[in-house]
Amino acid sequence: MQLQKHMKIAAGCTGAAVFGVIFGWALFPAILKSQLKKEMALSKKTDVRKMWETIPFALDFKVYFFNFTNADDVQKGALPIVKEIGPYHFDEWKEKLEIEDHEDTDTITYKKRDTFYFRKDLSGAGLTGEEEIILPHVFMLGMATIVARDKPAMLNMLGKAFNGIFDSPNTTFVKVKVMDLLFRGIVINCARTEFAPKAVCTALKKEAASQLVFEPNNQYRFSIFGMRNATIDNHVITVKRGIKNVMDVGKVVAIDDKTEQSVWKDACNAYEGTDGTVFPPFLTEFDRLESFSGDLCRTFRPWYQKKTSYHGIKTNRYIASIGDLANDPELQCYCEAPDKCPPKGLMDLTKCIGAPMYVSLPHYYDSDPELLKTVKGLNPDVNEHEIVIDFEPISGTPMVAKQRVQFSLLLLQSDKMELFKDLPNTIAPLFWIEEGLALNKTFVNMLKYQLFIPKRIVGVIRWLLVAVGTLGGLACLVFHFKEDIMRFAITTESPSKVKPETPEPKEMNLNGTTDQAPPIIEI
Repeated sequence: MQLQKHMKIAAGCTGAAVFGVIFGWALFPAILKSQLKKEMALSKKTDVRKMWETIPFALDFKVYFFNFTNADDVQKGALPIVKEIGPYHFDEWKEKLEIEDHEDTDTITYKKRDTFYFRKDLSGAGLTGEEEIILPHVFMLGMATIVARDKPAMLNMLGKAFNGIFDSPNTTFVKVKVMDLLFRGIVINCARTEFAPKAVCTALKKEAASQLVFEPNNQYRFSIFGMRNATIDNHVITVKRGIKNVMDVGKVVAIDDKTEQSVWKDACNAYEGTDGTVFPPFLTEFDRLESFSGDLCRTFRPWYQKKTSYHGIKTNRYIASIGDLANDPELQCYCEAPDKCPPKGLMDLTKCIGAPMYVSLPHYYDSDPELLKTVKGLNPDVNEHEIVIDFEPISGTPMVAKQRVQFSLLLLQSDKMELFKDLPNTIAPLFWIEEGLALNKTFVNMLKYQLFIPKRIVGVIRWLLVAVGTLGGLACLVFHFKEDIMRFAITTESPSKVKPETPEPKEMNLNGTTDQAPPIIEI
């Protein structure tokens, strides 16, 4: 029997509604997820791979110094008073070189290069990089601290060496131009023939070759970032491509062909997390991210904080901290022993970078409050000094990131060296950096057009199909069964009122009574 026209329409509407449900809530999410798995892997064909190899825009790199306003008093034992100077703003360009794919293990090996360009227009008001600041002599104090820890009997000889290579200093502080300290270098005069200076310089050339620039006439130069700027890092990093399993994308598996570090103890030597430039997709608020920092020789595990948005795109905010090494069992392996851990919020980097530096969040934010009592002039602020990353959760793309860390140094007190005998033996802040990322309009729009607009269109279409299909089908069904509906409606109406029966009139006799016999009462 051939279906009537309106029943055909009803069948079509029902089919549209069913298709809307299946496609909108099942097929499309599956297709999207499958496509994202391909696009987010570090395959040579993907845009993510190109951006991973060379980030096509500069990151913000800001440096803030702490100028010591009472250096002479600190030299005599007073607590430091510091004043923050900055930011000194640099454009940081990141790229990966000598890239090799390894199909059998689904990995890539590469080296990295960072290049910095000073931006006077974005730096603090009037800052040029030629300002002179006063702060502890990083190299002098660093050498003294290492010798005091490892070979205290050599401190007397080191004091004599300092008189030679630092030209008979009368303080452990140095007045230096910012750009000299950052990139150009501070001179260490190794053109000495005396035994102590010559012995120390020989050791420096052997042990600190990666941190120094060697010039003619035995002049060495030390700077904070000079050796890193525009040079290829020697370390070969191996990460997962994520083609076989996209959730492994960017995961560090080895550095210099070693599958774990030899810096710390136990689990802290493991490489865990991505290289920090790419993250897995499909993030939820229950996921704990992992990122390995080669500069700090450790894994960080940011945790979800709250929902945020960036230029109309919904994001998840994650925050991170240095942690409380003494009281967190997972972090105690970064210490010599649990009872030798630094205060909360501090981590000793001596074994990592070969210099006795401490890393924390800026201004000792989220650190032991006692640290603020050892120096004046710090003002921790959650908005200025916290580590935050806003991720787009579907693709795992960092939309906004502010990675902030501070470096501090122990003002070593030692009776074996004249220059160090009166120092306060407290940890003093030197500088802090902020490495910032904020996707520009071009990349935000690219993400919108490639991911969110199609997703939104499908979302609208699926609801239209379900709504139109459901309403159309119901309308056709009502039309088909309209006679039955009308008949049912009539029969279910409330019944009409029934007139009461009129009793037949009874005949009455002459006495005015009826002829009806009286009731018989039985006794």
